[in-house]
Amino acid sequence: MVRRFDESGLTKGELRVNMNEEAKTRLARAHRILYMEGLAEDTYRGHITFKTEAGIVYIKPWAKGFQEVTDADFLGVDLDGKLIEGEGRLHSELPIHLEIYRRRADITSVVHIHPYYSVLLSSVFDGKIKMITQNGMHFWEGVPLHTSPELINSKKQGEELAQLMGKRLVLLMRNHGIVTAGRSLEEAMVLAIDFEKAAKEHLMISTFGTPTEISLETAQKMSSRIFSAEQYRMMWDFYCRKLERI
Repeated sequence: MVRRFDESGLTKGELRVNMNEEAKTRLARAHRILYMEGLAEDTYRGHITFKTEAGIVYIKPWAKGFQEVTDADFLGVDLDGKLIEGEGRLHSELPIHLEIYRRRADITSVVHIHPYYSVLLSSVFDGKIKMITQNGMHFWEGVPLHTSPELINSKKQGEELAQLMGKRLVLLMRNHGIVTAGRSLEEAMVLAIDFEKAAKEHLMISTFGTPTEISLETAQKMSSRIFSAEQYRMMWDFYCRKLERI
């Protein structure tokens, strides 16, 4: 049998294992960053997933908090939700992630969390974020609102949520939380952080009257420059350095 190696001297199987291990390391770091930024509760609720090129979706096990999850904890499932790697209990809202991945080949990471200001905003949201700073400009296209506060724990519910989300990268869930979807782990994480900041700005400015907002035209023009893959990597690196200083 001929063993095929790449330039690093590893077989394809060994290279795939290494890539999966690296994905788990980055995914654990993303959980701790969201906890550091105050977006994750001190309990087991909420989850971030990452989908590999081979179609394995990694998710932390139920009952593991964002601040304590490690590389070794992650469970690997296929797009049918079948456990193929690791041992542990899966989160009941895994269908949120799987159905978004099914509909969108471009998405490699999904975040579902329950940030304080985002949940408050969801109870009064009319479909439009007030664009006060660059945080809000992220969402100039509008934000779909899922109107049921129920858990998304069935394939049908997941399909309905993914259909409502469409091609958008963020969805607000009334009295529940948010979902962000990214073409990279960095993008999904930064979107979650920025949406919580935008939700806080929206709620706070609403108490002072009618604000001067960034125009739609300005938001469209600026977004194409400041929300790029390079910018997401830069922001990821910053949050990683911040995490190391704690």
